[in-house]
Amino acid sequence: MAHLFDHRHVARLHDPERRTFQDPARLFPLIRPYEKGDAAEIGTGSGYFFFPVCEFLSGRGTCHAIELQPEMIAHFEEERKKRGAEIPVRIVPGSPDRIDLPDQSVALVWMANVYHELSSAREMLQEVFRILAPSGQFFVIDWKKEETPVGPPVTERASEVSLYDLLIDAGFTRIRSHDLYPYHYVVEALKD
Repeated sequence: MAHLFDHRHVARLHDPERRTFQDPARLFPLIRPYEKGDAAEIGTGSGYFFFPVCEFLSGRGTCHAIELQPEMIAHFEEERKKRGAEIPVRIVPGSPDRIDLPDQSVALVWMANVYHELSSAREMLQEVFRILAPSGQFFVIDWKKEETPVGPPVTERASEVSLYDLLIDAGFTRIRSHDLYPYHYVVEALKD
């Protein structure tokens, strides 16, 4: 299995300094408007992206928090209580190669700082394609494969090119990159 973020370092995920180089709100203008539909984050962790994005989507549907590590689910629940978030949330315990959601059931999926941790990247991206509704939107935000002042070692990072190849193999046809963050690439893929 790929190296997963150590849940004992969860405080790093909410370090105020992180907003200077990876503010979730910078993603909002890229999210296509839709009236109703569920959303899902793969690798929700403690909710750093989840809560701001789901609050932005408020009223459109349920937000599914997909997380592999039981310890991170516990951290997520703590953060949820602290925030008093009143958004419809469903926690979905994850697996490395399967998402426990029905076919074509979500309008928006994202993962942040997770792609490089996937042990079954090909299968996971195929799963994302499966759960996305027609015209659904998928974002991958991950560490650039270069030295940065923060983040995992370069040897643990995955290239943007490898991601494009797997997205095409999964069935996505409209794929593009966005320059939002100094240390991360943002790739958007649409399901036609």
